Amino acid sequence: MMLKERKVTIVVAHYAWFDMRPWDEPTLSVPILTRILKPIVNLSLVDANADRLSIEETKIRIAGINPEIVLITALSAEYHKAYHTLARIAKEINPSCKVVMGGVYPTVLAEDVIKDTNVDYAMIGYAEDRLDKLVTYILRNQLEEISKFPGLAYRENSQEILHPIDSYIGDVEEMVKPDYSLVDLEKYISYQNVNCANFTVSSNKRNATVITSYGCPNNCLFCATRTISGRKTAFRRPVDVLEEIDFLVEKYHINCITFVDDCILTDRKRAEAIFQGIIDRKYNLELRVTTLAAWHLDEDILKLMKRAGFSRIGIAIESGCERVLHQIIRKPLKLEIIPPLVKLFKKYDILMTADFIIGIPGETWEDIRETFRFAESCDIDLCMFHIATVLPKTDLYKICKEQNLLPEDFSFYNERVNFGYCKGNISTDEFTPDELIVLRAYEWDRINFSTPEKRKRACRIMEITEEQLKEHRMKTRRSLGIHF
Repeated sequence: MMLKERKVTIVVAHYAWFDMRPWDEPTLSVPILTRILKPIVNLSLVDANADRLSIEETKIRIAGINPEIVLITALSAEYHKAYHTLARIAKEINPSCKVVMGGVYPTVLAEDVIKDTNVDYAMIGYAEDRLDKLVTYILRNQLEEISKFPGLAYRENSQEILHPIDSYIGDVEEMVKPDYSLVDLEKYISYQNVNCANFTVSSNKRNATVITSYGCPNNCLFCATRTISGRKTAFRRPVDVLEEIDFLVEKYHINCITFVDDCILTDRKRAEAIFQGIIDRKYNLELRVTTLAAWHLDEDILKLMKRAGFSRIGIAIESGCERVLHQIIRKPLKLEIIPPLVKLFKKYDILMTADFIIGIPGETWEDIRETFRFAESCDIDLCMFHIATVLPKTDLYKICKEQNLLPEDFSFYNERVNFGYCKGNISTDEFTPDELIVLRAYEWDRINFSTPEKRKRACRIMEITEEQLKEHRMKTRRSLGIHF
């Protein structure tokens, strides 16, 4: 049989399985995988998330295809039950099919993923210029080539083997342009419009998510990006990004784009070319960026971003205490630049959101209070306060383990002690998780909504009415910071 006739299926889990929080956005890796594999195999997609499939319905859908390889795209350890369930049902359908799990989860926890005997291969790291080779080796049963494949975990004679990655996404010379031919974006647009609680869109927005670069050169204590992507940044060509936006506007009538890069402004000339290209097209798009480095901003770039259509920009500040910021988190941000930036944002009528993190080992109770004081003094449009969360293969996790700051039975799979992004589980002599939970919930409410003007700005960002904001605040306070 010709390679092009061999069946390979990408499977996306329904994230709401097992009572987990839903994820109403398309999986950005799917168009990338499609571009890589569609030219060489008979590729299909089972998107249980988009189609709201049950586990049994997903199994029936996969069985109807009967692929030789099932590719499971795994975003986060948070959803590990769903990913391993997909591996199990794939093997129940056809024990001889090969199951390959890739994404962030197997990249940071490959040694755990491959313990599941339903997973044949756990791919570590990026897919560009690698996945096509691995799929070809598997279909041709080229075991010798597989045994030399970098960034791969598998079993051989019941022995678990892990080959470390030898390159990162930043080493790829040319990024893959997404291929949306297998993805039904309309379903995700509909879900987002119904579920306005995620604050990314409202009922009159047709929003799409775009990523123009991968990776981050920084070395923050709590971040797993360098494990996933290395410390280089890979950039897509402006022409490719603009062609993707053309496609989204023309086929799906998108009127809002959210950029989810870690470092969209790192290569300023490239970013300026993208923004100018959007201006030249006169699409009248609303643009947003989830987070960027404050030190890349100045009046010239903000002026251009305003012309391009940016209405909202997220800034990752992390701490309002210089000592914590530089000596503990290792973030190269000078807090003195934030107040002038806030004024520039107001001058150009761009809404600013900011992320702060509290509860990091080495941080004192007074340091935490200083962060809240700084956030309040800046008059940022909306501040989000997060309790530090340990992620696999991060320096924060290493420190917490070495200093016994986590519960004794902590693991990334123990939901009783690993609360994900909702609650803390780090305890030090300075704070406990319960203290942080209460403090965060009430300071979030006090700092963001203390005046009519602040409440008005928050409503613009959340795209809700003042009455809805009142209910949201009440529910969030009573759930001690878990947003509804």
